[in-house]
Amino acid sequence: MTALYRISIVENTDATVRGRFHMINPDAGILPDADDDILPLQIMLDAWDRMKRGLFFIADGLTGDRLPVPFEQAEEIADAHVLREAFAEELDDEAESDEYLFDRIEEIIESAEVGEQQNTPGFWEADGFWDACTDDDFPEDVAAYPYVEFTFTATDAHYVAHLIPGTHWSTAQYCD
Repeated sequence: MTALYRISIVENTDATVRGRFHMINPDAGILPDADDDILPLQIMLDAWDRMKRGLFFIADGLTGDRLPVPFEQAEEIADAHVLREAFAEELDDEAESDEYLFDRIEEIIESAEVGEQQNTPGFWEADGFWDACTDDDFPEDVAAYPYVEFTFTATDAHYVAHLIPGTHWSTAQYCD
C-alpha cells in the first residue's frame, strides 16, 4: 500500500496532544480540515493498533516510521490502555457494531482543532513539474510537504497516554 500521509506526535501534555499531519504523496489529494471531528479518534486508534501489533516500520526516509520506545514496551502500553477493549472491538471485522468507539467521541474527546494548511499548494502543483520530474524531485525532508497541525484534548489523560512524543508513522488511511 502506498503511503499518502505521515502522522507525527509532537507533544503530549496531560490530556492534550499536538502533532502534524503531512500529505507526503500527491495522490492523497486532501488534508484534514477543521470539520474533521473524528480525526483524533482515528489517530488514537491507528497508533494503538500499530503498537499492539508491532506495525511500525522503522526506517530512514520520508515513509519510515519512528517509535521512541522498544516494541515490547509499546505492546505493554497498548495492552494496559484504558480503551483497549473499545479499540479492539472497533478493529474487529466481525464485531456487531462498527461504530462503538466513534459513537463515544463526545465522552472521549473534549476538544479538537485542525490548523490552517501549510506549504500549500504542494511543490508538485508548480507549472511544468510533472513534465520532467524524477524521483529526485521529491524531497526526503517532510518539512517540504503540505501539512496541518492538530491539537486535541481528551477527557482523560489515560485515553492519550499511548501517543508518545517523537512517534511518527506513514499511512494510506484518513481523509476519506
